[in-house]
Amino acid sequence: MKVSRGYALGAFVSIAITGLATATIAAESAQATAGFLKMEIATNCKDGNAFFRIKNAGIAWPKTSTFAIYNMRKEGKKRLRKLIAKRRMRLKDGQKASFKIDTGKLPTGRVGLWVNPGWYERDFAYDAMISCG
Repeated sequence: MKVSRGYALGAFVSIAITGLATATIAAESAQATAGFLKMEIATNCKDGNAFFRIKNAGIAWPKTSTFAIYNMRKEGKKRLRKLIAKRRMRLKDGQKASFKIDTGKLPTGRVGLWVNPGWYERDFAYDAMISCG
């Protein structure tokens, strides 16, 4: 089968642009990976609200996990956190979840998300943080 040079060049450019767009999307989101827990997390602020968008980038979770959102602040050299909300969920492969937090009443406007899986022990570390204010 004979393929014209213009067609081959068009197919190459299409593949290159698709690859570039995929790389750009990946650069805008954080990834958290530990065992079965593989997530893509995107954050943004709009009208005084913080948004967390989480996508399960791995296999379906065997049990529920706790999604905890904290108000982050400092007092002197001490870092403090106060639980704002938590929810237990189990995500299938590719499933998405999103959270909206009104940061207008928070002193710093800084919030952090930590996902605590119910099927293995994991040290506390924020999976995503954002400051809206």
